[in-house]
Amino acid sequence: MARRYLPESVGESAMQKLTRTLLSSAAAGALAAAPAMAQPTHPGFHPVALHAGHAVNKTKPRNQGATHLTYTFGLYSYQPASAPKKTHLFYTYYAWLESTLCGFPQENKIKAPKRSIYAKIGTARETYSFGCASGPEVFYGDTWTNKTGMSGETDQFVSTLISKFTNSGKKYKGTLNLDVSVFIE
Repeated sequence: MARRYLPESVGESAMQKLTRTLLSSAAAGALAAAPAMAQPTHPGFHPVALHAGHAVNKTKPRNQGATHLTYTFGLYSYQPASAPKKTHLFYTYYAWLESTLCGFPQENKIKAPKRSIYAKIGTARETYSFGCASGPEVFYGDTWTNKTGMSGETDQFVSTLISKFTNSGKKYKGTLNLDVSVFIE
């Protein structure tokens, strides 16, 4: 079979045809990507610890365009078996941080079970000042009162910090689940 070549358009060279094809392909690609790029960026809310340290099994944040953010942190703390009542559990105090250091949401609440395997559980607040004009920031965490735990045992429970915030007129909800293990010394 003989090859047939189509004649070039009058006044248009092969280079001009190639350029036109490439430009139209680039325009089609830009139109396809524009809706994805037009999505408003996520405002960057994330949980922050008052006492940095023993966080393990931290979930990977996947928050592109989400309005309900959920994180789960596995934490461990320690307490002596003879700890005083309502001892603040170290490493369990968290708050939600907005994009800036001084941007903490105003609506926060923490939920915890009343009892765990060996102890009575409660919640408390601690304040810490970052030098923000709005004043000190509030961190929410857990208290622990040993009832039956002996040295060498590990107590476990889950508490949840829930925050609500608004950014550019859009409402967001953040849920931080703290899977807490308490080693009793």
